[in-house]
Amino acid sequence: MSEVLLKEMYKELVEIRRKSEVIEEIIVPKEEITKEEMIEIEKLKEESLKGENISWKDLKKELNL
Repeated sequence: MSEVLLKEMYKELVEIRRKSEVIEEIIVPKEEITKEEMIEIEKLKEESLKGENISWKDLKKELNL
């Protein structure tokens, strides 16, 4: 392939990506969260990564499932 053709293909791909991002923003609205919510999310993430959680088996037993 020639360099010119590759450049044209690249420009077309960039444009397709831009359009797909615009469509994504329309379809998937952004959700604003408070600082407190973000702190809670980070706390839960850290607990999860440290292994501080309940097993699925114990949870089902606790919920009588």
